Amino acid sequence: MHYTGGHRMNRLAETEHNFQSDDGLSLFYRHRSAANESARLVIAHGLGEHSGRYAHVMERMADAGISVWAMDHRGHGQSEGRRGHVDTIDQYVNDFRKFVAIAGNDIPEQRRCFLLGHSMGGLIVLRCAEIFPDIAHGVIASSPGLNPGMRVPLIKGTVAKILSRIMPALTFDNELNSDFLSHDTGVVTAYTNDPLVHRSITARWFTEFLNAMAATRQNAANIQIPVLMQVAGDDRLVDSETSRQFFKALTVKDKTLHFYDRLFHEIYNETATDREKVLNDLDNWLASRI
Repeated sequence: MHYTGGHRMNRLAETEHNFQSDDGLSLFYRHRSAANESARLVIAHGLGEHSGRYAHVMERMADAGISVWAMDHRGHGQSEGRRGHVDTIDQYVNDFRKFVAIAGNDIPEQRRCFLLGHSMGGLIVLRCAEIFPDIAHGVIASSPGLNPGMRVPLIKGTVAKILSRIMPALTFDNELNSDFLSHDTGVVTAYTNDPLVHRSITARWFTEFLNAMAATRQNAANIQIPVLMQVAGDDRLVDSETSRQFFKALTVKDKTLHFYDRLFHEIYNETATDREKVLNDLDNWLASRI
């Protein structure tokens, strides 16, 4: 696979759609078709953001012949649902599984479909691969949320568990420092000013996310499809060393780890040279498996 720069002949216009979750929410997604499709890619974004922040990744993939689907998780972006809230992490997982089925509709038998998730989305796609071993032909986790970047104080964790039971929808700030998203200050400014970005999490979301992190770490051996992990080495938002440990725990033979020592959390949104390196690694991994 090779990115063709200014060439746009292999990419069709992006379209916007909605589908319904099992519990009746309208969930937004965008789709970009490749004119000469060689594979399909389904994207899961991170906490508080939305699919529109992956437009450049979608364009690059479509230029390389890969059709792309990217959804806004419930409570995010243009999808319905309380901001930053789930009753159970399974809601994210089941929504995404349904979305992957939409993306895979009418796919030719020999054509491959891959999952890509960043941060919280990385956790979601890895969890999907553990629970549904045949959901796709490969999974890519970018700076996956497998452990918080800072240790959760015992008292905070205890209080959160109590509030999760008695006041599950109580809302807090997510305390993510946007300065550590990228070394590109333009990216940080755009994120801060983006009206579709939110900073809310609820007590139930917090405890569900911690539980999902633990469950995903414990079940790495269940993944049976090829795995690419692209990890920011200077991540202040999630713990990159936990990603190393998770990679070692994977038993699937086809597994690849790229560890970018100097990069901040959003590796696909880093400064131009570093971003190009990360996207080239993604290109090459996909190309060798299509």
